[in-house]
Amino acid sequence: MAGIEQRYSITGEAALKIMTKVFEGALAQNKAVYVAVVDGTGGLIGLLGHENCPVMCRKVAQDKAYTAFATRMKTAKWKAYVYSVPEDDRQVMMSQPGFIAASGGAPILVDGIVAGGIGVSGAGQQEDEDLADYGAALIGDM
Repeated sequence: MAGIEQRYSITGEAALKIMTKVFEGALAQNKAVYVAVVDGTGGLIGLLGHENCPVMCRKVAQDKAYTAFATRMKTAKWKAYVYSVPEDDRQVMMSQPGFIAASGGAPILVDGIVAGGIGVSGAGQQEDEDLADYGAALIGDM
């Protein structure tokens, strides 16, 4: 039908399974992390954190998940883009609530459509990115 677009949204059950697997993956690497998942509206649907992870990582993980959802790209790619634009444009981008230029977030895609986002914080940006990529890919197993 013209004027209508199909949308998907990750469920709480799927978010829980993804967060658990990512959390276990981080533990296997001896990393304490927060894992956040947003649904197809960008709203937080799940948050799981290790008791030894710095508390600031809670919000960072949420912002990574939201940024991946809202930009429809991995946050590493968003970070590269943000730092490639002129300073005045960068300031505008960085002042938007919920957006962050840091690796460790990935959109969750279903049939090429963004159904949510995942953000990981606490292990270091490269490790966060690897864990987020792993988590986003798990949707294909559900």
